[in-house]
Formats: sequence, structure tokens, C-alpha cells
Amino acid sequence: MGLNNTFKTYFLAAFAVVVLCLCACSEDEEFMDGSGASIEFSTDTVSFDTIFTNIGSATKTFKIYNRNNKGVRLSSVRLGSNGSSGFRVNLDGQYNTQFTDVEIYHEDSIFCFVEVTINPHDSDSPILITDSLLFTLQNGRTQKVILQAFGQDAIVMRSEEITEDKTLDARRPYIIYDSLVVRPGATLTIKEGTTLCFHAGASLAVHGQVIAKGTLEKPIIFRGDRLDNLLDYMPYDQTDAQWGGIHLYAESQENVFDFCDIHGGSYGIITERSDPNEIKLTLTNSIVHNVAGDALRLRFCTADIGNSQITNAKGYCVNILGGDNQFVHCTIGQFYPWSGECGSALNFTNFENDTIYPIDRLVFYNSIITGFKDDEVFGSRLADVDAAFNYLFDHCLVNTKTTEDDAPFFIECKIDTLGRKSSSKINPTDKDEKKPKDREGNFRNFDYHLAVYDFRLDTLSVARGLGSGKNQLYPYDRRGVKRPEEHPDAGCYQFEL
Repeated sequence: MGLNNTFKTYFLAAFAVVVLCLCACSEDEEFMDGSGASIEFSTDTVSFDTIFTNIGSATKTFKIYNRNNKGVRLSSVRLGSNGSSGFRVNLDGQYNTQFTDVEIYHEDSIFCFVEVTINPHDSDSPILITDSLLFTLQNGRTQKVILQAFGQDAIVMRSEEITEDKTLDARRPYIIYDSLVVRPGATLTIKEGTTLCFHAGASLAVHGQVIAKGTLEKPIIFRGDRLDNLLDYMPYDQTDAQWGGIHLYAESQENVFDFCDIHGGSYGIITERSDPNEIKLTLTNSIVHNVAGDALRLRFCTADIGNSQITNAKGYCVNILGGDNQFVHCTIGQFYPWSGECGSALNFTNFENDTIYPIDRLVFYNSIITGFKDDEVFGSRLADVDAAFNYLFDHCLVNTKTTEDDAPFFIECKIDTLGRKSSSKINPTDKDEKKPKDREGNFRNFDYHLAVYDFRLDTLSVARGLGSGKNQLYPYDRRGVKRPEEHPDAGCYQFEL
């Protein structure tokens, strides 16, 4: 008890000293009232990127500086609209639309926080909302900071279940809460240019069918609903785990995703085990990128994947359990930036918990499979079981190891009943010159600081001209660049200057 009382006494005494010092500072401060008084701002405009109407924005901050050798008083600080625009202000810890008698000591500063909520305006296009924050000094001088934001009306879907055929178009973005479920027997058609923004934890759960056909000019976007920034230089849209992902359940089939951009989820596209004789998924001309789990998980099904980029996953970029799967002109790259540990670019197996799921066919034509590590391809089969484990890498750039110490990075693997690899050097005389020393060196540019990646081929990429024209199912690359009839580049991007 004595110790506690002593502590309280010292605390109260220290508190009293601080209060007296502050009061003394306040009393001793001289304030300017002449025409020379002015303030400065850390910015002259506070801008918000497009935000959804009826949903509040993130908070933006700026500072008000007094560079003078005396204090200044602001007789008023107010919103030009008096609050009707939807902007809200917190000035130095006080929330209001108007403030009076604000003091800033000499060579000091205060913070101003700004938020905005925009009312719906029944428009398919974003509209610009502007306001100004007016600072009036005691001498009558008024200075201002411009406030502006674009507001976009959106269609909100909460716990939506599709029980009969339905079409989503590009008229307005969709904000999806509590997941969007497609029930058995129903088909969800998504038109070109449509944007689906999923709230945290929300997913697209497909028990029926999804047909999502975008175009090169108007892709379909699957992303999170946060439009603000994690850091000044990094939007949330460039980070992972912002929403769930796309889940194709066992009873679904004939799902089509063409010219789609699927990014920022907890996973990309995952499928449940089904009849491998039925086409579960067709994914073409698309991107699956930057996810916190597997980017593409194919579980004992049939899938055709073409002309697509599947990159940067904390799990595997491509994870395959049995089935019949074909990849043509794909770029599969594991350069996940958010953790030191992540799965490989490709993992495939024909068993799970001692249950066999035969790999009837797993083929890669004219593709790139690469990443940070020396070995990005892993295949495993159940020992002493004569079950199909058939795979082929044909005219691919494969970042892996084989049983041969001097195996080249160019591998043609041929199918046999045991799945053993029969390697042949494509260019046996210049293997050392062709062998890539830097996996990233094949691509245009990676900015890890900004989490920005460009998987188009670099001038010196060893993937250039590596492909074969015999499996030319995609005469144009994912960006619409025409491929040569013979010796196209491996991967989903044909080199162009």
C-alpha cells in the first residue's frame, strides 16, 4: 500500500508539472495578427480514387504548418459546402464541419484527417465530387485545400443465391458480401467488362455453371472491394487475401473463364473432385495472380488451360491431383513476395491419403514453369502401385532438376506407362549459353517494393522461339500479339518491342 501511494504521489506531481509547463507555454506564446501571417499545407489537394457510393472511404491525412516565429490563430476552419458534399473532417482531434479559434504555435503543425461518403447518384459512370476546406486567419486572410473524390454507384449483392439462369453485365460494378452462390442446375453468365468486387471472406461458390467470357479490350475482373491504399505507394488491390476466391464444387461442370483477371484472393480457382471425363474448367487468355493459397487447384477433374498467366501464390501456383489436364502457352511463375515461404510453381500427384487418383494425362505445351527456386516442379506418386502417372513437358522452359546431373533447362518429357521422364536436349551444342542464370531475367520487370510484375518476355529471354508450331492452338498471345507459325515463344506472351 505504501508503495502504491508513493507512486500515485509522484505521478500526480509529475502531471501537475506538465500541466503548468503547458499553461506557461500557452501564456508565453505570442500570436501574429498582422497581414503577414500565413500557414502552409503538406498538400494543396486531397484526392480520393474512385469509391463506391454509400460506402465510406479510407481516411486521408495532411498537415497544417505554422512556419512563422510566432503563433497564429485561425478564426475559422470550415467546409465550403458546410458538410453537404459528404466530406468529413477531424482537425487536431476534433470532429466537425466547422471549427473556430484554432491555435498553431510557432514552428509547429497540426494534423487534419479527411473522409468522405458519397450519396448514390443513379449513374453508370463515376461522378466527381468536390469541396474545399477553408482556413481563415485572424487577419481575414483565407487559404484553402481542395477536396475531391470520384463516386461510383454499384450493385450490392448480399448472400445472393443464383437458383435460375442469370446474367451480370458491365453496367455497374458488383459488390459481393457473404459470397455469391450458383446452385445446381443454374448458369451464371458474366458479360465482358464486368467487375466483381468481393468483400473480405466472400467467394464465388459454383455448384452449377459459370460462363465468364470477357474480351481483350474488356476483360472480366474478379477482385477485392477495397479501393484504398495499404501504403501510400501500394493499393490494397496489389495485395493478397482481400477476398476468398472461385470454388468449383463437385457437381459443377463446363465452367468457362475467358479473358478474366482473377487476383488478390485467399486462393484463385479451386475445384472439388469430380468425374474426370467431364470438363470441369476451361481457363483461357486469363490471369490468376497474387493469392494467399493455391492459384489453381485441380482435383481429379478435366481442365483445359491455355494462353494464361498463373503467378505468385503462397501455396502452389498450380496444384494437381490426378485427372486429365492440358496447359498450352501458359506462364506459371512463382515469385510470391509476401512471405519467405511458399509452394512451388507446379505440384502434381496421383494419390491423396493412400487413395489413388490416376493422372491419365498432364501435358504442358509451349509453356514456362519457373520461379525463385532452383526447382519449381514437383511430382509424386504412391509407391509400388501401378496407377497412371502420365505427364509431358513439350517445348517448355522448365525450372527443375532431373536425374541427369547435366540436364538442360529445355526438356521434352515423353509419356510412358510408368511416367518416367525421357529427356532430350533441344540444343545440345549450346546448352550452357541457353541455360538461364537468372529466372527473373526472362521477364520484363519486377518491382518487388511496389509488388508490380510484368511477365512479358525480355529481349534476352531464353523462352524466345522455344515453342513448337505443331501445337499452335493460340495464334495470338494473351495481349493479342500474333505468334509466328513456327517457333513461337514459350509462355502466354509473345515477345514484342
